[in-house]
Amino acid sequence: MIIGAGLGGLVLAHGLIRCGFDVAVYERDSHPGARSQGYRIQLDEPGLSGLQDCLPPYLFELSLATAGSPPPRVTVRNRHLDVLSDPAAAAQSRSAGATGPLSFNRSTLRQILLSSLAESVHYGARMVSYQESDDTVTARFADGRVASADLLVGADGVGSSVRKLLLPDAEVEDAGLRLIYGKIPLNADMSDMLPQWVFESIFTVVTGGPGQPHIGMGPVQFQQRPDVAGMNSNPPVELTSVDDYLAFMVGAPADHPAMPTATALRQLDHRALRNVAEQLIDNNWHPEIHQLLALWETESLLPLRISTAAPVRDWEPSRVTLIGDAIHAMSPVLAMGANTAMRDASELTRTLCEARSPHASLVEAVADYQAEMAAYAFPLVANSRETGRTRVGQA
Repeated sequence: MIIGAGLGGLVLAHGLIRCGFDVAVYERDSHPGARSQGYRIQLDEPGLSGLQDCLPPYLFELSLATAGSPPPRVTVRNRHLDVLSDPAAAAQSRSAGATGPLSFNRSTLRQILLSSLAESVHYGARMVSYQESDDTVTARFADGRVASADLLVGADGVGSSVRKLLLPDAEVEDAGLRLIYGKIPLNADMSDMLPQWVFESIFTVVTGGPGQPHIGMGPVQFQQRPDVAGMNSNPPVELTSVDDYLAFMVGAPADHPAMPTATALRQLDHRALRNVAEQLIDNNWHPEIHQLLALWETESLLPLRISTAAPVRDWEPSRVTLIGDAIHAMSPVLAMGANTAMRDASELTRTLCEARSPHASLVEAVADYQAEMAAYAFPLVANSRETGRTRVGQA
């Protein structure tokens, strides 16, 4: 039983089904498109390997076919566009001939993951409690539903209900950053209007300096348009048509005088969000930044509050565990949140598959997963925090 139908939970569902488990996914949203899922995500290692380990081969190949492969470096520039650093983003991927990192459209990847799970995903299911017995765990949902399983996995994100019940002392802290996130369409006419440097890196950060606003951008240019790639898949998968775009965001420390509170930011409409961004990016920024702002698609804008998990001490393994942001939320500066969630899915699948032998213990398998996950995930949370401090003013 998986709580949460985000990317990590769905990848885990695929992995466990391939291993022969019966899997049910419970999602609090009423349907797949109930709220915005955001735009671009970046996968390299270990995310691509986790995806390959868990997905049926045709869905992994479809995922790659709908990805883009911009030059594999992350460039940091100052507000005058002088290059401050330009490191490689990742070494070559070990996954099925793909060279990482790759840019994915989040909603397309989620459609791919959902495409063969229709019978397994249950919507409108907000979990409110669970109870363990010797050999099962039973979850109760706000609408009165009750479900039991051998194992309950919390894959329900930063605000995880499962984490709050399992580890009530585990803290998820405000990272002190607010973002306004949107996109710039990349049709043929628009692409010709953009400065060439925006296409020269998988991601570019333009920083205004310590305590000042920053901008992030990354191109999403599909190898095949998702709807075409889906029809070319064997078997075919129906995917929504999406055009190329430049993911573009404006961020600032939460205490910046031009940045509203998180509560106020969430209440702003698209036009008001643009106004906030335009106040943050003043005339001291390079004219090409203002050119990009002018091309920003107002209706695409949405606000984000960045969170980061405090380290969690070892906890007693049981028939309840956690993956992804539910246990190790991290700021996006290293682009490792989704990658780590997919590694979690792969590691948990592996340990549970190994526990199917007659003398193995499910709880011991969970213990192995938790120890492994803590060893790789919490150092990444710390590294993301430190990089966020130096690059974009994270608290």
